[in-house]
Amino acid sequence: MSKQIVHHQSQSLWNYTLSPGWTMKEVEILNLALMKFGIGKWRKIINSECLPGKSIGQIYMQTQRLLGQQSLGEFMGLQVDLKKVYLHNMQKKNVFRKNNSIINTGDNMTQEERNKRIAENQKNFGINSTDISQIKLPRYHVNSQTSFLSHDEIMEGNFTTVEKINNLCAIKKDILRKLKKIENGEIQETFDEEIEQKRRFKKIMTDSDSSSA
Repeated sequence: MSKQIVHHQSQSLWNYTLSPGWTMKEVEILNLALMKFGIGKWRKIINSECLPGKSIGQIYMQTQRLLGQQSLGEFMGLQVDLKKVYLHNMQKKNVFRKNNSIINTGDNMTQEERNKRIAENQKNFGINSTDISQIKLPRYHVNSQTSFLSHDEIMEGNFTTVEKINNLCAIKKDILRKLKKIENGEIQETFDEEIEQKRRFKKIMTDSDSSSA
């Protein structure tokens, strides 16, 4: 990649905050995915399988923190250097922030104002096609259970009300999914299959020991 992008990789400068349930490694992958596909291309990121278990809502909230601002409208569809945008936002004065992100306090932009801002952001922060083509994303197959923060971790953590609600809803959704599996007998069937596999393995080992005797 070009020096322009590499120059902003310093974690000490890019001091974003993590949304609930995110690791530093996952955020770095999200950063690459946003540069590769563009901000707002949530479904493409999900389908790329680079962030298994992450929902569009989770990706949206962490993108806000990567950019350092609440509103994403002026960046929708753009492939930009997110760290450069973040540093630019951190230099702004006389703004309201929460979790290091600038909060909207004025009127909503008109479509004309939004289009103008998008063009300006593309010019100031956009990355070229050569750099984009060099971005490689890891790919994972989702075979493991999705992990969630516990109820106590959510309520006691330094999270916004919206983030708490989203994570509690995620827990509720996972519980309902597991209850459905129990009702359909899927979890018991899986448990029975594991027992049968262990029984067969034990029999094979016993037969092997008998043959060697």
